[in-house]
Amino acid sequence: MFLPIRVLHAVDAALIEAHLLRLAPVDRSLRFAAGVVTDETICRYVAGIRFGTDAVLGMVNADGELVAFAHGCAYTVGKRVNVEVAFSVDADQRGKGIGSSLMAETRRFAESIRAHNVLGMCVARNAPMRRIFANAGMTMTRDDDEVHACCHLSSRRRGTAAWPIQELREVTASAN
Repeated sequence: MFLPIRVLHAVDAALIEAHLLRLAPVDRSLRFAAGVVTDETICRYVAGIRFGTDAVLGMVNADGELVAFAHGCAYTVGKRVNVEVAFSVDADQRGKGIGSSLMAETRRFAESIRAHNVLGMCVARNAPMRRIFANAGMTMTRDDDEVHACCHLSSRRRGTAAWPIQELREVTASAN
């Protein structure tokens, strides 16, 4: 069975919230690179997502549950646009390449908005996220317990990707 990656909109906020609230405490900590992540913190985070500006992507199963979520937050420093990425995948869906697929689509979003860099951050113990960064060709540096990842986008690639993804092709990852 394959699930398409799709762009999520404000009407999908409840799906995102339910997905993040389902994460086990250790997974919440890894996703947000924080100690204890409360339900209230998650609700505030979802309320702050800039739908229509950021890359907000997900995979929804046949039961209508969001099983994977990516947020590519676009921001500007000086005149340079950056996109910071973060992902979460339900425990029973991990190890199937879903995170890497979400990373690839988030990078495509970054290229479409002419971003200069795709950035990521995770705690050093988050081995799956570090693997996603490495597989995406990102350079990683460590600062105490944090790993910072960066991929500089070529000026030739900036503006070449089309967006949104649902108008182009169905992107799928195995959901077996």
